Amino acid sequence: MNSILSEVVFSSKKRENLLDYEIYEENYNSSMRSFDKLKHALQQKEEGIKKIPLYNFMVGTQQRAFVAIDLLSTMYSAGHEVNELRSFYPTALEYWELYAFYNEAYDESLKNESERGYPHFGLPGNAYNKVNRMICFGVLLGWDSLIPKLIPIIDFNNHEKDGMIERMLSNYSENRSVSFNDCVRHLPYFKTLKIFSASEKDRPALMAEYLEDWYHASRREPYYNAHTRDISFWGYWSWEAAAITFLLDIDDSSYASARFYPKDLVDFARQAKKDYAPEGSDPIAPNELRAKAGDPCPKAGLWQSLDVVPELRRYQQNEEMDNLGSLYGLTVWRFTEQ
Repeated sequence: MNSILSEVVFSSKKRENLLDYEIYEENYNSSMRSFDKLKHALQQKEEGIKKIPLYNFMVGTQQRAFVAIDLLSTMYSAGHEVNELRSFYPTALEYWELYAFYNEAYDESLKNESERGYPHFGLPGNAYNKVNRMICFGVLLGWDSLIPKLIPIIDFNNHEKDGMIERMLSNYSENRSVSFNDCVRHLPYFKTLKIFSASEKDRPALMAEYLEDWYHASRREPYYNAHTRDISFWGYWSWEAAAITFLLDIDDSSYASARFYPKDLVDFARQAKKDYAPEGSDPIAPNELRAKAGDPCPKAGLWQSLDVVPELRRYQQNEEMDNLGSLYGLTVWRFTEQ
């Protein structure tokens, strides 16, 4: 990741006029401090790690996952290059994956079954906005190959389905529930459903209408009026309008200059579709290969343990995967390279 923008560069490149440099600077620097603090905690010696409750790892990795998506949003509003956002997205997804790992481990550790079963990101709550942004950034930054990794994190214990999210994810996963006619947060998002069902010729006008109403319709969302409250402001953008425009290949010429529409992200996604096609050079595979301790190695190469302190080991195909005595259960291995 590149460094923080100078005030001069920020003033000339910022995309969100309501974002002040002081807010951007504090958000950026506090994000870096948050990442460094958890990194140092995870790099402690094993005897120190064992003294830390699993709950602490769950909370710490959750906070880092939240901060990562807010940082992406802030960087966009501040004027960072879109390629820089693209480069950071896989790291943000790794943060979400590690949080999901510890949250699931913590969920399984609870002795009282009535306390189990909570989702990683509860869609009926404020986490909906974070999930929406994470999907949209994946779509708009050309990371089609990574969205299948995001889907199980979203689905975990989220039994209440959402019409807009299901329709967007149906482009990356089969058997999504695209018949739902409402969204768990309702306004403004349920208004996108008629865009999905409309004819190609009617979609531009419907999207223009959606963008015109978007901010007022968002008055019950946590980001509404955020620029007047505190340093949590990261900009006002209808990320879903951009993602849906790209996914449905809508002609956006009639609303390209609309407030709240991140036009350059749509342009980037359309170019990325050509640059990062499946037969291209993108190094990250659509589905991550994993194996558990005791399994025969499914593919020869270098594997990394999903643990508090990751360990790298090289395995031959069909060689038994090691159990490292992971602190919170059976060792899970992730394939990294041949």
